Amino acid sequence: MPEDRRKANLTPWMIAALAAGAWAVIAVAFASLAPSSIIPHIFYSYHVEHFAAFYVLAFVAAAGLARFNLTRLSLGVIAFAIVLEAIRMLTPAHRLTSAEDLVCDIAGVLAAYAPILLGRFRDGLAHASAER
Repeated sequence: MPEDRRKANLTPWMIAALAAGAWAVIAVAFASLAPSSIIPHIFYSYHVEHFAAFYVLAFVAAAGLARFNLTRLSLGVIAFAIVLEAIRMLTPAHRLTSAEDLVCDIAGVLAAYAPILLGRFRDGLAHASAER
């Protein structure tokens, strides 16, 4: 029965966000592991590209998986970033990996979740003041 209730609560927006999340995972993995000569560059700095890629990935993950614990979700996306950086580091023919890339990835994840956490904090304050 609990599974039927979860399926009934899926909205078209959540399904679209899940699809966008799947495509974001594929795009980020491809952009991280493919040779840099075939990757289109959107921003001048590749650090900004790392930040933006993981910001979008974390944002659509939060939208599509709204019922998941936000801490676990963020740790999962950060673990994905760590795995990609480890693969890049272990690939001999690949470009150099750097700690700066990983920091930008993690910053993108945290920046995507900051407004959600701030909203929850504000709701908690409003709820606490309403109880008084």
